[in-house]
Amino acid sequence: MNILHLTPDFNYSDGRSYYVYLLLKYLKRNKHNVSLLTNSGDSFERLDKYSIPIYTENTLSRKSSFLRSVNRICKIAEDNKIEIIHSHHRHYELLANAVKKKINIKTVFTALSIVDRRYFVEYRSDRIIAVSNSVREMLINKFNVNKDKISLIPNFTDTEELDLIKQISSQKKDGVINILSAGRFHKDKDHSTLIKAVSILNRKNMKIKLTLIGEGDEKAEIEKQIKENSLNAEILPPVKDLYNYINRSDICVLSSVRDPLPGFMLESGLIGKPFIGSDADGIKDNITDGINGLIFKRKNPEELAEKISIFIEDKILSKKCSGNLNKLVLSDFTEKKVIPGIEVLYKDLINI
Repeated sequence: MNILHLTPDFNYSDGRSYYVYLLLKYLKRNKHNVSLLTNSGDSFERLDKYSIPIYTENTLSRKSSFLRSVNRICKIAEDNKIEIIHSHHRHYELLANAVKKKINIKTVFTALSIVDRRYFVEYRSDRIIAVSNSVREMLINKFNVNKDKISLIPNFTDTEELDLIKQISSQKKDGVINILSAGRFHKDKDHSTLIKAVSILNRKNMKIKLTLIGEGDEKAEIEKQIKENSLNAEILPPVKDLYNYINRSDICVLSSVRDPLPGFMLESGLIGKPFIGSDADGIKDNITDGINGLIFKRKNPEELAEKISIFIEDKILSKKCSGNLNKLVLSDFTEKKVIPGIEVLYKDLINI
């Protein structure tokens, strides 16, 4: 099959880009002709080894360049005999469906996020992939999408990363507990609650090192809060080998106020690290408190601090939870489970 993927800002910092990267990687490996069209990005190099064609159009995200973008996509589609355009952002879905009116192609859209604003032109693709139940319910109840058009196919991890992890010593010399959180510096991620929780633990004389990986509009505010609370913390830009940072951590935490299916949670499970998350939909749908992780109420730093303390003090529980989350991820959230489902969707769409 010949598939063109449309997504904005193909960057290391972007969870959507990582998802698209994995789709391209494994669809190419399965002998499909895949290509990427985006406006820009800093992570094109990770596609080099797979010889995947990359097209860029820096005005692709601009509404003022809509017709120009549609014509560019039409040419790429015709030159490459594209059968399916798979988009991953609402503006890019609109472009794909405009192309569909001009040439004979099918369209697929992956809904990766919970969104508030309606434009009344979104979610018109032939098939829509919802990455979680919460996204599926949003599509049906808020946007009136026909449920028969929706396929529930989750976000996923890459098991080949397990072979790339650098071995580290299991013996800790300083007694410091390393807590890691990775994701956009955005209000939805609510880093403030995590910072406050670590501050509470510091006042109890617990040795905590907090590492935050990401970038975004909230970075300055996060830096300010870290300084005000005198935390032992570092902020890192997006990294190419997040799996190594997860492997070096003791506990992985997400304090999101909403998160449909966080990749960081899945990657933590893939690598077998204890995970603590808020009761945001995409987290609580997969984490059972005390079974495969710990859950705390959103925006409750006191409860988060308590949950961190539980994992620090109860190594048996910590090991049980990390092991069970690892089993869940390996069973349901890897390329081995997800890619075949994507291929079936494509084949059904073009009647192969």
